[in-house]
Amino acid sequence: MEIQPYQLVVIDDTTHALLLVTGQQGEIIAEMPYPSEYTPTELLLSPDQSKVYLPVIKNNGKGALFVGNLEQKSIYRLPVELPPPTQFALAPKGDCAYIADPHGRLYSLTIPTMSLTTWGNPAEAACVGLVADHTAIYSVWEHDNQGTLAVFSPGGQLLQEHSLPGIPTNIILHSDQHILIPFTSTAFTTEGVIIFTITKEADTTSAIITSQTCIYPKDINASPAYPSHIAALPHEQIAYVVNEESASITVIDIANASISRHIELGRSISCLHILPGNHLAIATSHIFADLSMIDLENGRLLSVTDTKRELLGYIAILPSSNSTDKEKRPQATEKDLV
Repeated sequence: MEIQPYQLVVIDDTTHALLLVTGQQGEIIAEMPYPSEYTPTELLLSPDQSKVYLPVIKNNGKGALFVGNLEQKSIYRLPVELPPPTQFALAPKGDCAYIADPHGRLYSLTIPTMSLTTWGNPAEAACVGLVADHTAIYSVWEHDNQGTLAVFSPGGQLLQEHSLPGIPTNIILHSDQHILIPFTSTAFTTEGVIIFTITKEADTTSAIITSQTCIYPKDINASPAYPSHIAALPHEQIAYVVNEESASITVIDIANASISRHIELGRSISCLHILPGNHLAIATSHIFADLSMIDLENGRLLSVTDTKRELLGYIAILPSSNSTDKEKRPQATEKDLV
């Protein structure tokens, strides 16, 4: 199986640094340290793939945002004080970020001007996922042993709310046509994935949710799987649901809202990132603080990192066409990653 070249950005919690790594060889190109008193909560690649955003919480409870410049191989803090960012999402153009704090309050951050705007009153709920497209911000909330999808305009106006059949754990957008939300069980429901269909009305640019479908892989009496994350490619109708508790992946057909197959890994993973070429993926683990390579086509675990570094469960992948150092790559400092 041919692997297309790629690079990784990973977070090393032992040295408190962003690592820029060649994907195939596992060679560390650069280490970009950040202050040890900050704990990252996410890692997102900018739309032009020249930098990464690292939202963090300081040990005094305050928030901040670091930027890793992948071309200059440097990291710096943006000059704005933020609420603690428990959830963080970027607008498609990268000019705005959306933040949720631990108290259920939402904010928008205009990045060029460093202007922070608070949206309304805090919700009596915990935000467990944020994503954005050009017309709306989609958020999922856990409250009173149930869940809600709330849709906001870029200006912060609440547009829609939808009840969820369980407790949401994450949310992704798929090709601006679907919203996929994994959810775990309550005392009255089982686990599964809910798929919302988005349509755009001819006379407006706003997104309207027109239908929804639930997929329940197991019955309510089955052992918990805890679906924690979903990965999907924009132009494919296949999604991969990470089941953290059962150490498995459920493969679903988005168009038909059906289960295609299950991949038993025998090792817990938390998030999945599909590599260029669509056949392989890198999984992160909040439990083991390492990375693993998964063969999606044949459904098997291929390898796990063997390193003393503790790699946090947030990574970014750069395809080779946008890699930052194809010709001027320095000698590796360590060969211990995937």
